[in-house]
Amino acid sequence: MSSALDGLGGGGGINTIIFDLDNTLLHTTELDQAACTQVLYRIVYKRSNLLACIGLGHLTAVLYFRSFPGSLPIQSFVGRRSLVDLGAMASCGDDGSSSPEGPPADSTSDHMDSEASESRADTGPIAPLTLAGPFDRAVVMLRRAKSDTEKFAALLMVTKLIKAEELDEGGKKALLDAVGLPFLARMLMTRDVPEGCPPSMFKSIALTVLTCFISSCQGSPALHELIPTLTEIIANPELHETDLTLIKDAFHCLKTVVSEKSGRKAVIDFEAIGSLVDAYTTESMYCDDAIEVIMAVVSEEGSRTWEDEPEAFTKLMNHMGKEFAGNHDERKFVLCNHLTYMLQSLPWPPGEVGQPEWKENLHIGLSDVILSKLGQEQRIQGLRLAGAAMESLGVPWVLQIESEAVSSRKTKGRQLLLMMVHLSCIEVRMSLEDRTFEEAVALASPTTACYTILEIAIIFLVNGAVDFEQKQKQQLYAALKGAFNAVLAFLQDASVDDAFLENPKNLMFVCATIRVLGAWLAEETEANREGVYQTIPFIIKICKHNFDHNKKFLKPKKKCQSKSWSRDESKDRLPDILRFLLPGLCHLTAEDTPRTILLELQLETLLYDYFTHHWNNIKEVFGPQAKEEDCQISMDKVYSASEAMGTISNIFMNIVVQEPDRVKANVFYYSLLKFIFNKVPDIPPEVCHLKLSGNLCILGLMILRHQHPNVKSTDFTIFRFVQSTVRFLWDAHNVEESQDYSTLVVSSKYEHHWGNLMDLWFLGMHTLSLLLPTIPWLSDFLLESEWPQTIVATLLMVREGGMDPGLKSAMEDFLCLLARSSKPAYNTLQEKGVEQVCRNHKLQDLSTVFNVKLWYAVCLESCIAIVYFVYSVVNKGAFVLVYGTPVCVGVSQWLAEQGVSREQSQQITQDFLRKYREAPAPPHNTDQVGLDLWRRNIWAAVLPSEYLHLLDDVFSVWKRERLSKLSLDPPVTDMLDELASNFNLGLITNGPSVAQWEKITESGCEKYFDAIVVSGDTGVEKPSKDIYDVACDELQVAAAECVMVGDKLETDIKGGVNAGVGATVWINGKKKTVTGEVRPDFTIPCVTNLTHVLEKLVDDPKI
Repeated sequence: MSSALDGLGGGGGINTIIFDLDNTLLHTTELDQAACTQVLYRIVYKRSNLLACIGLGHLTAVLYFRSFPGSLPIQSFVGRRSLVDLGAMASCGDDGSSSPEGPPADSTSDHMDSEASESRADTGPIAPLTLAGPFDRAVVMLRRAKSDTEKFAALLMVTKLIKAEELDEGGKKALLDAVGLPFLARMLMTRDVPEGCPPSMFKSIALTVLTCFISSCQGSPALHELIPTLTEIIANPELHETDLTLIKDAFHCLKTVVSEKSGRKAVIDFEAIGSLVDAYTTESMYCDDAIEVIMAVVSEEGSRTWEDEPEAFTKLMNHMGKEFAGNHDERKFVLCNHLTYMLQSLPWPPGEVGQPEWKENLHIGLSDVILSKLGQEQRIQGLRLAGAAMESLGVPWVLQIESEAVSSRKTKGRQLLLMMVHLSCIEVRMSLEDRTFEEAVALASPTTACYTILEIAIIFLVNGAVDFEQKQKQQLYAALKGAFNAVLAFLQDASVDDAFLENPKNLMFVCATIRVLGAWLAEETEANREGVYQTIPFIIKICKHNFDHNKKFLKPKKKCQSKSWSRDESKDRLPDILRFLLPGLCHLTAEDTPRTILLELQLETLLYDYFTHHWNNIKEVFGPQAKEEDCQISMDKVYSASEAMGTISNIFMNIVVQEPDRVKANVFYYSLLKFIFNKVPDIPPEVCHLKLSGNLCILGLMILRHQHPNVKSTDFTIFRFVQSTVRFLWDAHNVEESQDYSTLVVSSKYEHHWGNLMDLWFLGMHTLSLLLPTIPWLSDFLLESEWPQTIVATLLMVREGGMDPGLKSAMEDFLCLLARSSKPAYNTLQEKGVEQVCRNHKLQDLSTVFNVKLWYAVCLESCIAIVYFVYSVVNKGAFVLVYGTPVCVGVSQWLAEQGVSREQSQQITQDFLRKYREAPAPPHNTDQVGLDLWRRNIWAAVLPSEYLHLLDDVFSVWKRERLSKLSLDPPVTDMLDELASNFNLGLITNGPSVAQWEKITESGCEKYFDAIVVSGDTGVEKPSKDIYDVACDELQVAAAECVMVGDKLETDIKGGVNAGVGATVWINGKKKTVTGEVRPDFTIPCVTNLTHVLEKLVDDPKI
């Protein structure tokens, strides 16, 4: 056999190596040795550039390679083929004609051919196949290969038969199917190569073939199985020195793999990201290819990319952060894009990602970008990164302490935040103003990045977490107001035509715009008011559209799904816009005009559907029906749903308070009440559910006040509801957890959330008390629960002064109404020692109910509502006391007209004035609804039970009388006119912002003052020095140049002393004696005597 080929290698530089591996002949042949020789002759001499030739007869294959100087002969394994196929294969690359010439036959070959013929004689001759062309021949050749050896030989032959550019995708797929991915996988993974061959020979051939056909096998599990081998190739440092083509092909394959979802999942599952990160951080020749593959995964899969390799995230971010901070060319903006995707994929929780070295460098690099003068495209890239950073790391990261050195540099936190907000406002206006809808949507990407910055910044800035200068605050407010004017105008234009709903891109941008508007409405309802009112119908329309669309995707699942991949269906959902609008709707329903608009749009039905949706999504965590084998709902989802349901409850509370007639008449509220009756008892008593439970309990009580006639006595769900409500109120306080066992304190269970639960608790106590006279059986039910008895027993344990005044007042009001409503309750409380409670805690109202004589005299003040304002006169100025005219006289007269005796009506108004002055003031951030509710509660506490049905009307009369009679007396206005011509006048007043500004506006005193400071606006109050500093700053004077005038020693005069004013003037209209350490510099009996004091101050420089 060898001698027959000796002559074929001469002169051509051809090394020919022939292998006969299994010594088994599959078929016999009719061809003689001469025919075989002619075929080989044609192949070698006519097709000398062939890589392979399948041999004839018993010759398995002939492989040859041109020898280059210094190279070794390359060997390979090959396999047998039948003569029928071999004949067809031999003619694939030729025209079918035979050459008359050829080397002489070899006797050894003749003998082996003869043996082959004899061994296959029994099978008979096989007719040759007729194939249409090279492609079909190649496919047949590959499919008939019975071993890897044969397939390898056939594969090499195919490279000569077919040109790649002549194949379409269908042809490539057919060839790849014939070759088989498992065969290529074995070639890639084998480490057994013939002696003298390059170690990566098989890998090179396999990767070359795979790269050519990779587009035809996307998504194939067999392809995904190659990911570890591919990452091993790119991580092999030796190949970076010897075979870059192999690495290039490996990256090409990986890019194709990650171009579809199952491939990205496979890359994550095989933990290949770490190897790619290593390839990038080593800054090899193919580092750009590595980051391209990483970004393809990160941009689509987000935080799931790092679930199994969080350390890879840290390593990559440290490398990119360092480069980002130090780079100052165009590369910096390429990194902007990469870092944006990386931050959006931040693993959770962040504490598990390692040391935050990258955070410092990111801050430095981002400051360089934002605080520099840039072109629009570069500015947009910087803002996209800024938005991702704020969303992932929060505003505190932006506001790094300026005095701390970071990498030998100073951070510019406040300046950075201000610039980010200002640039975002400018970008929003540029993108939305004076543009068509289509033009605005075309700029959606940069605009939504700015939306992110504005949404987060608004929440942070409104909470007062950053102490900006007044001028900066004004500039920020003006910028934000301008941006949201543009937002409202855009939404109004979008509302003209519903066609945009058919285009997902358009709809998504509209949703993003509504979401950022929701953040603005949650904090600011005064600005852009008319624009907001006009946009409300369109906003609600989009909310309904998205919610209806998402209903089919939002059904709760009963069984667990994969933690990472069960979210795939979310791609078909629309944004849950209503979730982001709820806080804004809570504010809007507190105002008459927007509330009317919203109710006409059937907001109640939408909110009810949305509430039940959230309930159904988390109801698995409630009640005994939850099973361990069911899918465990994450606490994040429970918290989010609970927050949404709590805010919806607050919206309904606003409607119930503001629209009592609607609540009474509308059957919807009966249905809502029934829902609450059925669901509240299912809420577990765990701490995490307290807020939701409290919201539903109190909302149920408020609706029950109006709907109780419709509740049947046989409806036992109300008893379970009341039982749950009592449990919520009962568990809030105890003495056992106090240090001295004699102080009534908030229980540890409630303590952490008391800031959110306190208002609910007081409102619940008040509402439950009001229900006692109207629902006869309620008092008996409470007695059976023994809660009232426990309250009395607890108060007996509490020392005098051992509980908060507001808590004491709430307990007293409840016990009063309970005793008045039920004789058995009266007797039971008396038996339990309520009289001693009255004496211990000086409970005057409760003492009246039980005819208990207290041990101190009660001094009743006049039935005149005195409205106190404290004014400052600065720069040789003074503070002024102004008082109004009687208002409770009108209320007393109205009560008399309703059938209340004259003496009783006067007593009611006196009691109201006393409790009004003694009651703890509502929080400074109380809104109008909360303030009215606080005032109504006081009226409810003083009205006898038989007149509680007059509560709404008496409150309205009092409020109307009060506002109409708030005024300044003529002598006072004359004095203010005179002072204003010579002095700068200022006003400082303690109290909730809404209440104090109501008085200022109605009295008409605002025009006399150069500065007005309300404690509710500042968060500080008299006698704190801080509130005086605010007034002095606004008037641009020093405290020593001011004169403080007021009627209260403990706040006005003491506050002036604390602030270091030049002089204090006490208005002692009631001729009180000065006691204690606080002593005024001057005392006057009437405010109009102030001018005499000021004359002394001006004339005598020693004072």
